[in-house]
Amino acid sequence: MGGLIPDEVLEEIRERADIVEVISDYVTLKKAGRSHKGLCPFHQEKTASFVVSDEKQLFHCFGCGAGGNVFTFLMKYEQISFVEAAKALAQRYGVKIPEARVTAKDERRESLFKINILAVEFYVHQIMEGREGKTARDYLERRGIGREVWEEYRLGYAPARWDALVTHLKGKGVNLREAEVLGLIIPKKGGWYDRFRGRIVFPIFDLRDRMIGLGGRVLGDGGEPKYLNSPESLLYKKGENLYGLSIAKKHIQREEGRVFIVEGYFDLLSMSQRGVKNVVATLGTALTPGQARLLRRFGKEFSLLFDPDEAGRKAALRALEIFLQEDAFPTVIPLPDGLDPDGYFQKGLSLQALLERGVPGVEYAMEALMEGYDLGEVEGRAKAVEATLPFLLQIKDGVRRGLYFKRLAEMVGLEEGRILDAALKMRKGKREGSDRKLIPRIHISTEKKLLEMLIQHPELIPLVAQEGVVDALEGQDLRSIAELLIHDFQLHGDLSLDRLSPQLEERGISEMAFSMAFQEEELEEGMAERIVADCLRKIKINVLKRELKGITKKIEEAQARGDEALLNSLLLRKQTLKLQEEGLKGP
Repeated sequence: MGGLIPDEVLEEIRERADIVEVISDYVTLKKAGRSHKGLCPFHQEKTASFVVSDEKQLFHCFGCGAGGNVFTFLMKYEQISFVEAAKALAQRYGVKIPEARVTAKDERRESLFKINILAVEFYVHQIMEGREGKTARDYLERRGIGREVWEEYRLGYAPARWDALVTHLKGKGVNLREAEVLGLIIPKKGGWYDRFRGRIVFPIFDLRDRMIGLGGRVLGDGGEPKYLNSPESLLYKKGENLYGLSIAKKHIQREEGRVFIVEGYFDLLSMSQRGVKNVVATLGTALTPGQARLLRRFGKEFSLLFDPDEAGRKAALRALEIFLQEDAFPTVIPLPDGLDPDGYFQKGLSLQALLERGVPGVEYAMEALMEGYDLGEVEGRAKAVEATLPFLLQIKDGVRRGLYFKRLAEMVGLEEGRILDAALKMRKGKREGSDRKLIPRIHISTEKKLLEMLIQHPELIPLVAQEGVVDALEGQDLRSIAELLIHDFQLHGDLSLDRLSPQLEERGISEMAFSMAFQEEELEEGMAERIVADCLRKIKINVLKRELKGITKKIEEAQARGDEALLNSLLLRKQTLKLQEEGLKGP
C-alpha cells in the first residue's frame, strides 16, 4: 500500500492524525482508563466493546473482531481505498501529498467511473430535455413522481434506439470495450449495441456518490424483461449495495436511525415523493448479509415493506433471518389490499396509517411459519413447533429467545417446558446449527461440504464447473465463494486462497472461506471424488424438487383455467422431471 504514497508522507500523516479525534466523528467515545470505549459501528451491540487506544493509535472490537489503525477505520467505515483514506487524512491534518503513483487497477477504476459519468449524464439529459425523453417524462408524471425527485435520484431515459449510448460514448472517445465491461453496451458482430433501450434508468451510487451500476424499467406494461439491471463488474456488486443509500444515509441519521427497506425502485421513489427519504431498495434481489451489514452502519430501527404476494412474503422471511443473525430485530409492515408501497402511496394513504400496521418481525415470522398447520390437531401443533423453532434458535440474546419460546408455547397451547425440551433436542441434533440457512430450508450443509472439498481438493474444481450447479446453490455467500474458486482455478490452473483473499474480503466472505480451508479430514483414495459426486447429486435433486414444486403450482392454475393444451404440456414436463429425479436417487 505504501508504494502509492511516499513512506515519509504516510509517516507524517500517522504522526499528525489522532485516531480518537477521527473516530469520534463517527462513534460516541467515553474515556475508560487509558483508552476510550463506545458502541461498535461495525455490528449492533448494547454493551460497548469497541476500544480505541490513543497510546497505540489503534482500535479493536472485542465483539466482532474488527480492528486496525486510523487508515483501516476509514477504509472500513467509508468503504474507500487506502489511498482515498490517506488523502482524506492528509487534507484534514494539512499534510501535502505529492502526485501519487497509482496502480493499474486504480487507474482502471477511475477510467470506468468516468465512463459511468458520461453515461449517466447522457441519460439524465434525455429525460430532462431530450425529445425522445418526453414519453418517460409523461410516464413519471402519470405515476406521481415529480421533477424534483428525478433530479435528486438522477433518473434518466435510455432512448429506444439500438445505438444511442454507443454513438454518444464513441463521440466522447470512450474505449467501448470498457463500456462493455460495465455492462452499458453489449457486443455484436462488428460492434456493440445498447443494453438499456426504451427504459427509464435508475443510476445506482456508492456511498461516495459515484455511479456504479444501473437499473432500467420499460415504459408501460409491455416489453420483457420488465426490469433490467447492470451485470456485476469491478465497480458493482449488487449484493453489497443498496439503491438510494447515498441519499438516505443523512436522512436515516436525522430520523434517529430509522430506515425503511423496500424491494422496488418505484416503491422508493413514491415514498421519497411524499417526504420519506430514509428509505432504501434491495436492487431487485432478496436482502443479503452484506446489505444488512451495510445498513447496520447507518440504521438502528429497520422496517420491511415488501410486496404482499408469496414472493414478497418469502423475501421478508429471508430478510428477517439475515437480520436475526446480525442480532437486529426489524419490524414488518404488511401492506393492505394486495398493494405494494408504490400503489399504497399512489392511493393517497398516509405514512402514519402504514406505520400503525407494523408488527415485530419475529412475531410476523412465527405466524408465517405456522401458517397452514391445524393447531386444533396434535400433528398440526407438533409440525408448527418444528417449523418455527429453527428460526427462534437463531436469536442470540437469551432473554429474547426465552420470551419467544414462551410466546410459541402460548400460540400452540403447550407447556413452556415442552418447547424448551424440543429446542434443546433440536440444537443438539444440528451440528452446524449456527451456519445453516434455515429459510429457504434446503441442504445448505451439502453445499458447504461441496465447497470444503473443492478448497481442499482443487483438482475436482473442473468437474464441478462442468456440471454447472453453481447457480443452483441457494446460499448466496457459498455461491460467491464457488464462483471465485472456479474463476481463480480457470485463470491460473490452480487454486490459491491467499491470491483470492482481497476478493473474499471485499465480498465479506473471507472468514467463511478460510474456515472451510481448515476443515481437513483424512480420506481414503478416491473418497473425495465420491463425496463431491454425492453432493452434486443431492444438489441436482433439490433443483428438480424446486422445479417440480413450481410445475405443480402451474398445473393447478392451468386446471382452474381449463387450459388443456398448457395442462398437457405441464404434465409431460412433470413426468420428465420425476423420471430425472428417480434416476438421480438411484435404485
